[in-house]
Amino acid sequence: MKNLLRSAAIAVASTALVAGGATAATAQGSSPAATSASNVSTTANVSTAVAPYPIDYKSKIRVKKVGKKLTFRFTARYRDDAGRPVGIRKVTLQVLKKGKWRTQKNVKLNRKGTGTYKRTDGKKRKYRMVIKPTSLYQGGRTVSVKI
Repeated sequence: MKNLLRSAAIAVASTALVAGGATAATAQGSSPAATSASNVSTTANVSTAVAPYPIDYKSKIRVKKVGKKLTFRFTARYRDDAGRPVGIRKVTLQVLKKGKWRTQKNVKLNRKGTGTYKRTDGKKRKYRMVIKPTSLYQGGRTVSVKI
């Protein structure tokens, strides 16, 4: 049933693109069936309308601290239609400084969706992992980790 709904959402969005002659489509309603030719917009983002895969619940950030050296380990995946985990290739490490989340590093991950990043910092800070959405998978972020 879930796969049927995903394929229906993609079919409706692609039909709206072809019928309207536009380059992008957005869904105005909460259901995939709400997308029609009248909802076609040339400035909208396709990834928000058609991203069929949510982030896997096992996607996480782990931090290990030894002295002032921090080691971040990332796991970022989504599950395809067959239920197999597929690795996401890039995540962003953010740090909370002066009340704002700032990008610390864009980390490239291997094909399994895992990777590491090391840095030195003597202060206690909050960190989080952010996955930017694409047309294939939905984005997301982890809860903050204070270390």
